[in-house]
Amino acid sequence: MNKTVLIPTFYALTAALLFGLSTPLNKLLLNTIEPLVLSGLIYLGSGLGILIYRLIKEKSLYTQTEAKLQREEIPVLVAAVLAGGVLAPIILLYSIRITPASTASLLLSFEGIATTLLAGIWFGEYIGKRVWLAIAIVTLATMLLSVQWSQGWGFTIGAFGVIAACFMWGLDNNLTRNLSARDPLLLVFVKGCGAGGFSLLLARFFNLSFPSFQMILIAMAIGVVSYGLSIVFFILSLRSLGSSRTTALYSIAPFAGSLLSFLILGEQPQRVFYLSFPLILVATLILLTETHSHQHLHNAYSHDHRHSHWDGHHNHIHPSFFQEKDIVHSHLHEHEEMVHDHQHLPDIHHHHQHKK
Repeated sequence: MNKTVLIPTFYALTAALLFGLSTPLNKLLLNTIEPLVLSGLIYLGSGLGILIYRLIKEKSLYTQTEAKLQREEIPVLVAAVLAGGVLAPIILLYSIRITPASTASLLLSFEGIATTLLAGIWFGEYIGKRVWLAIAIVTLATMLLSVQWSQGWGFTIGAFGVIAACFMWGLDNNLTRNLSARDPLLLVFVKGCGAGGFSLLLARFFNLSFPSFQMILIAMAIGVVSYGLSIVFFILSLRSLGSSRTTALYSIAPFAGSLLSFLILGEQPQRVFYLSFPLILVATLILLTETHSHQHLHNAYSHDHRHSHWDGHHNHIHPSFFQEKDIVHSHLHEHEEMVHDHQHLPDIHHHHQHKK
């Protein structure tokens, strides 16, 4: 297993673990905080927390080691915030009111499939048979874990709303993938503050009660870790693995949440957990052992992103300060046309078409 697969896989699994941490912690806070208010505080906390970290570390919102967001990319970022941070939660909020809880939980696992369908059909990402198999296994495992066997079933108009929300999150994942070459901390700041601010405004519109200042700080601190850092690692994984593979690995979040609930809340695992968890391990192994190699063409183009000069795709010349291959930096650079054959994934340099 080479480093180009192992490191972004670690990023995706870390993102899932951090997000899973929010499950038991949110359960504790939901006893005193309205769901919509809690969601807004967590998102806002993630954005502001990452901003504070950046300002302390860099004394600036920008850094020379990461590429700045370009003006023409702002509409893409706005669309991602609207889809995943605004529309999806609102659609879900209204849909679950008229949908059996077991049905809603089951359908929420559709996000991985929605992300993959959009990635392959709309965004042109290559998705092989092994990836489809891994995603199918992850979806099955998540569905088994999310079923509440003691509750009633029913498929209503609200169920279609849950599926629509999953597609909105899938769209957010793919749009964010197209921005993954940009500074992940800046993206999290914008997404967190945008989604969190909107949720809190909506909560105020509905006259929902807000908690004490101490509880607000606790919720925002959870947001920094379980949402802010999680999204940062998710974006770093998107850079190298693409939308479908990153989402498949990230889908272990419910299992991480269940495991942490056992440890933090003392909850006993359901029997289905022991059936579902091995499926997740099998799916992860399938993704880790995926190989994809063929002769492909890189057209000449220029772009700006974080890079060094050891990966075979960055052979340009610039001042001597950056000549050492292990120095990571960011600047606008050109790629000459190149045809070669090597193992690769749908990262930011390999978004080419494949023969059917």
